[in-house]
Amino acid sequence: MAFTTRWQQAQRMACAALTVAALQPGLALADPEPGRRWSIHEQNVKGLTDSQKQQLFQTRRDWELRSYDQRLALLRSQRRCLEQARTPEAFGRCQQNQRQARRVLHAQGRQVMNAERRRLGLPLRPDHQGWLRTEQRQQKGRSWWNGPRGS
Repeated sequence: MAFTTRWQQAQRMACAALTVAALQPGLALADPEPGRRWSIHEQNVKGLTDSQKQQLFQTRRDWELRSYDQRLALLRSQRRCLEQARTPEAFGRCQQNQRQARRVLHAQGRQVMNAERRRLGLPLRPDHQGWLRTEQRQQKGRSWWNGPRGS
């Protein structure tokens, strides 16, 4: 019975939160945080002409097709590495090597796309750390399953 009561309380809290969010003037439930854009894709294509969008699409598609064999080789390499790993350290090295190889391939793709953006007179996409915040970058090598910070 206690579980049912807790479940009902959780449902009430969720409904209340959704109601408050829905009543916010000028905001819909699916709106992003005020001042932020919807997505990286929308940031990339906002203000582009149809011709520029088509050129960027063709360049991206061509890159994806050219790099397909490389991505497939990376997956096969990771599988071999993981199958041969006998210790947690070896497993970690496999993961680290795979991550590094993916980053290199991603950087090559960004260079290809930036060359096309440069040719079209568009702003370049920055070389960034993705979603990582400064404090998370400082904890490099710390996995989420290692427990709280203090442990």
